[in-house]
Amino acid sequence: QLGFLQIHHVYEVSFVMSRSVFVADVAGYEQNDEPVPNINCRMVGIEQEGDNVVVEIKFKALKEKLVREKIVLKYENDEVGLEFVARVLGKGKGTPMLRSGIKCVEVQQDPEETEASDWQGFD
Repeated sequence: QLGFLQIHHVYEVSFVMSRSVFVADVAGYEQNDEPVPNINCRMVGIEQEGDNVVVEIKFKALKEKLVREKIVLKYENDEVGLEFVARVLGKGKGTPMLRSGIKCVEVQQDPEETEASDWQGFD
């Protein structure tokens, strides 16, 4: 659960998992892009800290409402599935307080908001 996020924002999410979930050295795990790569949710880093594993992902909030993104971390024959659920707020619906381990790293241009308008403004 990522909580509330804003549309057209890119977030870096860092979370801790138990080392027991991974059967091999965590440094060998990569995001599995088969059959279709997930372009909205990408693993950025993974490292072991004692009995825990810290995973960092980059999450793009590109559509409003409830968003579910799934990724699979794979090493040889072992796979670890992760699912991220976020409630994405539309433009003008407020600024959410981000949960611990989540930070906004980029604000993307709204594709429907154009500066090439014919409107000249008020005189």
